[in-house]
Amino acid sequence: MRNQGLFAALSLVTASLAACGNQEPAAAPLAPPPPATAVPTPAPMAEVKKEEPKPVPLTADQKVKFYQDGWAAFNAKDFAKFQSIWAENATSEALDMGPPLVGPAAITETGTKNFATAFPDGTGEIQLTLVNGNDILGVVLLRGTQTGTFATPMGPVPATGKKIGLLAAHHLRLNDAGKAIKEVTAYDGGTLAGQLGLVPIPHRKVIETGWVEKPVVIATGSETEKANLAALNHEIEGFNKHDATLALSAADDKVVFSDLSAPADRVGKKEAQKGIEELFKGFPDAKIDLNSSWAAGDYVVATGTMSGTNTADSPAMHLKKTGKAVSLHFIEIDKFSGGKATNIWMFANGAAMAAQLGLMPPPKVAPEPKGKESKPPAAKGPAEKPEHAATKPAAPAAAAKPAVPAAVAKPAAPAAAAKPAPAPVK
Repeated sequence: MRNQGLFAALSLVTASLAACGNQEPAAAPLAPPPPATAVPTPAPMAEVKKEEPKPVPLTADQKVKFYQDGWAAFNAKDFAKFQSIWAENATSEALDMGPPLVGPAAITETGTKNFATAFPDGTGEIQLTLVNGNDILGVVLLRGTQTGTFATPMGPVPATGKKIGLLAAHHLRLNDAGKAIKEVTAYDGGTLAGQLGLVPIPHRKVIETGWVEKPVVIATGSETEKANLAALNHEIEGFNKHDATLALSAADDKVVFSDLSAPADRVGKKEAQKGIEELFKGFPDAKIDLNSSWAAGDYVVATGTMSGTNTADSPAMHLKKTGKAVSLHFIEIDKFSGGKATNIWMFANGAAMAAQLGLMPPPKVAPEPKGKESKPPAAKGPAEKPEHAATKPAAPAAAAKPAVPAAVAKPAAPAAAAKPAPAPVK
């Protein structure tokens, strides 16, 4: 169509010149123009995607503040702020107390608010803070009075009016955006149930006051940290060889072993060794599978699983042969001084071990209202395997999981204490 228009215009111009009497000889007809070349349509420009700026990781001091702020929000019942500290896909679990909660809303609504309802005055006081990279480990004193209904895996527990005061290990992992991505808490469900008067078992008394000193320690990668870490790993090897002496080779003669699922500490290397030997008698195949270990200053943190089969009596543990296997997850913290462990804290849910052995008495829970069908909770495994290697045992009857703040954000001794755990540092 473009060529035809051009030709028509040239004809009109020629005719007009002739009509005006132009005496000039007629010009030779113009040669037709070359065929027009189609102009290619330019390809659309590829949309340039702007790269999202990479988050700037928090400094170690900022991580400490993040952890402290998370617990402050927990204590103030500031649930909006508490929920904001979690990444969208964050998980929160209490060791051997059922599957993890997933997502900020579930962690806040199902976990934290349940604890706040049962213990309106409940608080978590940080006693020790250890930081290594994106890992934060805290020892936290949980206190409160149960004046509200406590939702547990076995049913609601009405208000008892009793106080609790127990230590928990709280492991929080952050992502590079400065959000809590994973929380693991370890505490003894039997101690909680005992303090609430739900089960008649020996347990630790309510802790009224926290530690005098509340250290905050940040890893530096020093040679001392590496040596302390190697010492702990060497002790784990000794345990798996069933050599109680080797298992405590790095312990100080006055070591304080605090298995938080036992009623009292074992003081001194000899007493600690007795505890391990008693365990070996009742569980001849006992072993520890170490999942992770890291150091921060004078402290070493280890997580893993203690497993074994109760194939013999253990009089010192007041345990008769059950023939049953156990698998217990743990968090262990060792404090070193001059290359020797002066304190060992073992955080595990001894109630889970007792339940696996068939020794845990049923809890006192509120009966279902008449007219409502009572259905036991379906047993489900976690959607994804937690940081421990073994399958999670069923949650003990008495211990529902109070989700502790992740902004702070759980080795292996069963109820009998595979290793004595040290008393609080004073």
